[in-house]
Amino acid sequence: MRLFGIPGVPLALTLAGLVPFVAGAGVMWVPEIGPVHQAQAALALLVYAGVILSFLGGVRWGAEINAQGGGGIPRAPLVALSVLGSLAGWGLVLWGVLGALGWPVFAAAAAAHVAHGVWDANGAGLPYWYRRLRVLAAFLAAASLAAAAAVYLIR
Repeated sequence: MRLFGIPGVPLALTLAGLVPFVAGAGVMWVPEIGPVHQAQAALALLVYAGVILSFLGGVRWGAEINAQGGGGIPRAPLVALSVLGSLAGWGLVLWGVLGALGWPVFAAAAAAHVAHGVWDANGAGLPYWYRRLRVLAAFLAAASLAAAAAVYLIR
């Protein structure tokens, strides 16, 4: 099975990986859960967003090593950029854990996912199907994080 040229297994796994984004934001919108559970859902969503940014950086690190044939020296700028996702994810989680759960941290997380998605979509050397998959995933992750930010703006 292929959808938009994306192989079925990576597509299915990516869609499954997007469930925590959608579910986390969705739970935050349930008014009956109360402020404590809303904060717990928010923190869980933020941690997951950070973990995924770290994972995506690892993908780019691995792609750069693979591009060099395993024996070459990876290009320093690309390896350095691949670490930014992990550092951004950690910074966002730290920001949230230190008590700043609110719309700015979720807006920043959405922006980080968009930025990584744009980088991946334009990634020379990455398979075309992966680039398309990343556009889809980045959009849905960022939309979920934006929905989480909106909870704080509306309530």
